Amino acid sequence: MPGNALADRAFTCRITPRYTDLDTWRHVNNTRLYEMHLEARLLAHLQQFGPDAWFSDGVRLRPLRAITSYRQVTWFARDVEARVRVVDVSADGYRVFSELFQDGQLVGTQDCLMGAFQRGRPVAMPAETLAVLQEWVCPNDDLGPMPEADYRNSFEHIPMLAVHQQITARYGDLDADSQRSEAALARYMEQARFGGIRQLDMGGLGILIAQADISFANYLPGWQPLELASGISRIGNSSFVFDGCALHKGELQACAKSVMVVIDPASNRPAPIPAPLREQLERWLIRPA
Repeated sequence: MPGNALADRAFTCRITPRYTDLDTWRHVNNTRLYEMHLEARLLAHLQQFGPDAWFSDGVRLRPLRAITSYRQVTWFARDVEARVRVVDVSADGYRVFSELFQDGQLVGTQDCLMGAFQRGRPVAMPAETLAVLQEWVCPNDDLGPMPEADYRNSFEHIPMLAVHQQITARYGDLDADSQRSEAALARYMEQARFGGIRQLDMGGLGILIAQADISFANYLPGWQPLELASGISRIGNSSFVFDGCALHKGELQACAKSVMVVIDPASNRPAPIPAPLREQLERWLIRPA
């Protein structure tokens, strides 16, 4: 877009939360918010590459990594405005930053590194795709580089992780290109941490997710049950970190670091982790071999 102001390179759209997007806390579920970022990112992609760019039988553009931050609770029946920008382009892929606003408040962001995949596995990014994206890039120096995904080290010794469960693959986990969908893998990461959370005695306290950092290894489909594994990598004053993964045929398909915040339901504010809960979490700590 030569000659356009940088601000004009941002894509905006409106998304209406649905009743089925709500969780048991009666606000929009975190994986549904992830899907709003996905939806906005895809609509921005269509604007740039044309109305048929949502499907492909060759090289497909999918996230290598997505860091989703949940800044405010998002509510039903009030539109969410999304803003999407491509902030960097390199030979390996491109970085997309999206923001969600509700009632004028920033409710969430996603910092996403996109790559090229073929038959579910990473391949080189097509040169023609990079050329189009270079015309769309809108640098954001305030972001800085993406942090290292050091949590991937937690999954070098899967048996060391404290919480294990299986999940059945479903037809609805496939996307329009007949591969495991990005949305399904995000839900698997939610289930990996929930498998542990449901075993905790919270002592009347609540819990919210502040951030989920997901790395995607591949998008291979399959009907065998997937193994989910998770453990605790850090315990703070009022927060702790779940590291979780999904294994497909014994191969790592996706993994994530999720920052969980303990809250007082009366005030909806962070609360110190009490000793009984801390003891439970410490049993699940991931310890080096």
